[in-house]
Amino acid sequence: MSTLQVMFRGQIDSICGQICFRAFIPNQDVDILMLFLVYEQAPHYGISLTADISTKEHELPMNFLSGSGCNYCLEIYGLRRKTISDREMYEYQSHGRKVFQVTKCHSPSGLNFNIRLSAQEYTFLPIDRASKDNFQIELIHKPHSWYTFKSKEKYKSDKTWILIFKQHEEKINFFIYTGKRLKFTLPFELQAARNCEIKAIIGSVLYESDVVRIIANEVNGEKLNFKSYFTKQEYQSLFNRTLSFIKTLQGKFHTIDYLYRNKSEMYFASIREYHSGIMKPYKKDNNGDPCSVINGRIDGLFFSTAVDFQTMKPLPESLYGPVRLNVDASTLFTPNFNLYFADFYCHYRVHYVTVVLTPKRSPTDKFCEKRLLKLDIRQNPFIYLNETKEDFYEVMVYLSNGLRVEVFYTEAVNISRIIENQQGHFERVQIIGRGESRPTGIPKNNLCKICNL
Repeated sequence: MSTLQVMFRGQIDSICGQICFRAFIPNQDVDILMLFLVYEQAPHYGISLTADISTKEHELPMNFLSGSGCNYCLEIYGLRRKTISDREMYEYQSHGRKVFQVTKCHSPSGLNFNIRLSAQEYTFLPIDRASKDNFQIELIHKPHSWYTFKSKEKYKSDKTWILIFKQHEEKINFFIYTGKRLKFTLPFELQAARNCEIKAIIGSVLYESDVVRIIANEVNGEKLNFKSYFTKQEYQSLFNRTLSFIKTLQGKFHTIDYLYRNKSEMYFASIREYHSGIMKPYKKDNNGDPCSVINGRIDGLFFSTAVDFQTMKPLPESLYGPVRLNVDASTLFTPNFNLYFADFYCHYRVHYVTVVLTPKRSPTDKFCEKRLLKLDIRQNPFIYLNETKEDFYEVMVYLSNGLRVEVFYTEAVNISRIIENQQGHFERVQIIGRGESRPTGIPKNNLCKICNL
């Protein structure tokens, strides 16, 4: 099979000789070569280069150091140019990688070697194994499944950004743009529940023409791994799975007196001493499904509805601390709030449903309305308000040995006022297990055939 051949030349120690390598490219639809060349002991000492394959020979603007331990890593990607939504990008076609050493014993004529690109998919992102700068990429998601990447770092002058993106079982994509800061939106929507990764290589242009662009590397960014979020379509499928599971249970709706929250003595003492008795919401952790769109995106407080079926009172033990705050359920659960289905998951034994309770027309309500399934607060399969003949509301929860409903309440709770108005009380409970929650939460059991899509 015929192959394309492109040659690259550079200087060793400026005066001692030349280095030359030939890249052999499989006969396929390749438009450019993307080359990453770094000094392994100092990964910033290197270049990134894009070369049009119509030109068969290129000079490298880099002096190679010779001597013991002078190892270099070379990666070359054969790419195909594509245009989506008027945005130019490059798609992976082939790859070659070589680590080589430049030593004093090389003849003055220099060092020569060949590198053959393979058409097989390569799973690592460029210079992924080198040390990385502490460059943080922030992810922004907009429905249905659009993703923007940005950073707080802003440079005084324009930089060239090479963004490398890959999603599960898809080809690596390369994007190049110029600007003072990172703010880049993918030109296509992502499929839900896919493992994705992105990284940035940032530098300044050393040379640019119609056929080649050479960039001096300044930042080799840390790779960001994430899972693409559920869309409403996936939430509908997860909701349907939840309903199918409920049909297998022998549960019933019951009135509950309290929504409750178990924590350590220090947690509640800190609220009283430093926050005037106000229990403030904080970012949702990664507990549950990693594709849940509320993870790390909205603030709230978790309240449990689980009861002992013998007494119909809150469970006598706690996984999360010895102090329990009981709040009258009807104090938090009112008609002025909207309710959303947010998650269905398990940790190998009991299954959980997470619902979000948020004030109508609040910023969090608007966020949830675009992304989650809205539930009727007066009639749904999990937890609802029931109006009594005395014009009071009682909270009804579906109770079963196999399912627990947890409420993510998005507002601050004034504990002092609740205690003063006799709308709740503290009690001590027995600790089981760790006796505290994990800071980042516990991901769901991804082997469960009931709650995984």
